[in-house]
Amino acid sequence: MYEERKNRLRNTILGALVADAASVGFHWLYDQERIREIAADSPEFHPPTLSDYDNVSGFFAHGSKRIGDFSQYGEQSMVLMRSLVANGGRYNKTHYEDSFREHFGYGGNYVGYIDHATRDTLDNITRAENDVIKRAKAIPFGGDDNTQRMMITKVLANVKQAKGEQLRQKVEDATRQTHDDNRMVAYALNIAAEVENISGYHGANDEQLPAISKLPALVSVYAGDSALHDVVESAVRVTNDNDLAVLFGHTAASIMEAAIYYADPLAAISTGCDNADPIVTKLIDEALSLRDETTTVITSKFGMSCNLTCGIPSVIHNLITSGSYREAIRKNIYAGGDSCGRAILLGAVLGATNGIGGETGIPLEWIENLTQRQEVDELLQTLIDS
Repeated sequence: MYEERKNRLRNTILGALVADAASVGFHWLYDQERIREIAADSPEFHPPTLSDYDNVSGFFAHGSKRIGDFSQYGEQSMVLMRSLVANGGRYNKTHYEDSFREHFGYGGNYVGYIDHATRDTLDNITRAENDVIKRAKAIPFGGDDNTQRMMITKVLANVKQAKGEQLRQKVEDATRQTHDDNRMVAYALNIAAEVENISGYHGANDEQLPAISKLPALVSVYAGDSALHDVVESAVRVTNDNDLAVLFGHTAASIMEAAIYYADPLAAISTGCDNADPIVTKLIDEALSLRDETTTVITSKFGMSCNLTCGIPSVIHNLITSGSYREAIRKNIYAGGDSCGRAILLGAVLGATNGIGGETGIPLEWIENLTQRQEVDELLQTLIDS
């Protein structure tokens, strides 16, 4: 039973990443017929090709991607997984936000399209820190510029990690390590009082699918933990500081958590929606009631765009009408639009319930296609197996 649970935790993450990479080739192509014409039998791991988007509705964003690369959704999932590993399997908001900025920001490792929510988040973080530095420099200081810069840096490093009395103690301790001087301590505490709000959230006011793209690893680590929904809300708000995004984040996390405990996607949906907000359950119930329709029709009905209100119903319908992981991912790609955004939740649930290989699980050859396969294996080994 213990090994089976570990496998489901691993496969939740792996299922999400494989589904994302499989969908990159036709991501944001909004013409369902064009996708069928180009790839009638196997649309997965199609090389991103500019001419596929000619004279049809779509946005070609992944010209720099190779077969097996992740979209920005999969990259977000990887950033949080790396952060969890770096923090001993626990979520740390400050580390995750810093990791997000380091990966996607100027000079970071990520090469590719930066979506609206990511761009706004990066801009918000930069503006907040620039404002903090400006306000800190406005506080009267009798020392030289280098000392002032060093003091501001010390305070900012602690402001991100604590607040209130804990922050003041951290700032005093850090200051006294280099300047055991009451005047310096008083100056540092004045800075802390002035800029403490930097510890808040800087995510975009955005209710699109990037909000839930980082959740598979988080759910796998916190499944069964009472802290799950607190860390889900925090992780969502780091990139999508929006109440509706948080509501969908809670439901997506609950469905993934339930999928880890049940072998049936329908049971996972039912259990995962027990405490969902009515705004979310109304959309899910409508998708469930349209079981006789195709996923392409359902996706067109609710919308093919990146909004959570469009993507979640499509995923729910796909989960209850597909007999295998392979079938579901192909149907998701054929549905067009933001296929990568939908793929994360879809792949996570089916990875947990269907496992790897066989007729219904994640195809082994698809896993082999991942260009970051080695790193994924190493992260999973550390996060789940160790």
